[in-house]
Amino acid sequence: MEISPSVLEFSGPFMRTITRTLQLHNKTPEPMAYKVKTTAPKLYCVRPNASRVNPGETIDVQIILQGLKQEPAPDYKCKDKFLVQSVPIAPEQETLSVGDLWSAVEKSSKEKISDYKIRVHYQIPQSQSEPLTPTAAAAPAGAAFATPTSNGTKSVPGSVEKTLTESLENAPTVVSSSSEGTEKLQETIKKLESELEKAKEASPTLSGTTTAVRSGNQGVPIPMAALLCLIAFLLAWLFF
Repeated sequence: MEISPSVLEFSGPFMRTITRTLQLHNKTPEPMAYKVKTTAPKLYCVRPNASRVNPGETIDVQIILQGLKQEPAPDYKCKDKFLVQSVPIAPEQETLSVGDLWSAVEKSSKEKISDYKIRVHYQIPQSQSEPLTPTAAAAPAGAAFATPTSNGTKSVPGSVEKTLTESLENAPTVVSSSSEGTEKLQETIKKLESELEKAKEASPTLSGTTTAVRSGNQGVPIPMAALLCLIAFLLAWLFF
């Protein structure tokens, strides 16, 4: 029995069904029976895994890799093997089924069995042998790169971020300036209060302001309202 190839080559990707073919050629003048075994029966399917080959006939046997759960590592070396056994079919065995024939041979004439070992090799693609890294992976055309943020925080646009930064940098100066001008503002407020008192004494209208405010029958005179607004504004600017 001639069997080819001697090495079954499987090319990736491997997370799919891959089929390779073994050719069995009977070059003898008598019919022969064969069967195929493997060291990984759960991983491969063989069709047909046992049958008959007539003299001078060549048949194809499909070896089906049923798909791996994940792609193999770049340095993975497959150690799977297949064993093809063949035996001549004697005239008295012609009526036996393939299964019964092999049972009879293994019981009475094991010495007639010929063994052929087939190795398995995985051809891992070149691109798979060099795993992609963030720097090596090609970005889609027109894609914009963004720095990831932690805890779901949204990124701040550049112009807004610049404004916030400048405001924070200038904040100590503003506070310092406000602190230095506190005494001057307090002096100004005292002067305004003094002028207000003088205006009350000098103007008959202003002298009755307190009574008018308490009774609710008159509004606040314009000069006094203006001074009060100015004082309120200065106090708010100073302390808030």
